[in-house]
Amino acid sequence: MAIEDIFKALEEQADSEVNQILHAATVQADTLEHEARDEAERITRTRIAAAEEAVRMKAAKAMNAARLQVRRDQAAVRDSAVDAVFEEATHRLAGLRGTKEYERVFAALAREALAGTSGECELLVAPEDAGLAAKVVADLKVTCTLSPTLESIGGLVVAMNGGRVVRRNTFESRLDKVRGLAGAKVAEVLSS
Repeated sequence: MAIEDIFKALEEQADSEVNQILHAATVQADTLEHEARDEAERITRTRIAAAEEAVRMKAAKAMNAARLQVRRDQAAVRDSAVDAVFEEATHRLAGLRGTKEYERVFAALAREALAGTSGECELLVAPEDAGLAAKVVADLKVTCTLSPTLESIGGLVVAMNGGRVVRRNTFESRLDKVRGLAGAKVAEVLSS
């Protein structure tokens, strides 16, 4: 074998090894490229899912805020309507003073407030009702001190046991009791 044959054999062997290395490098590059594309798609899907979730969360938050605002607006409308009704009722009740109907109502409120009283009591009335109160107390045959110092559109307050027991039977106290019930009822009707 001549030297040329040896060089030729070495050259063929080197070409074969280079081809094998190039083939292995190409296969490895293809694998890396495929893995990179898969990873890029996975990252893209993950980011899209995260963005969609963020949009859903924002939309839900906005929806909840809108629902809360609607409830607040409904409550404001309800409260405004209830306020208007009770302002009108207060105005009408204030206009009863001095009428026969007011005398009957005042006597009924006094009977109710004075029922079961024993011992000393103080009857607080508006100055305008002092005469009427004296007549009603005399008719009921109750002994109590009359004090015309109450600021009220109508009705009276009975204080017993040195002021430790107080029975309020004024138009305002009655309206306050009814107002709570009416507000709850209106809210119930609006929410159904």
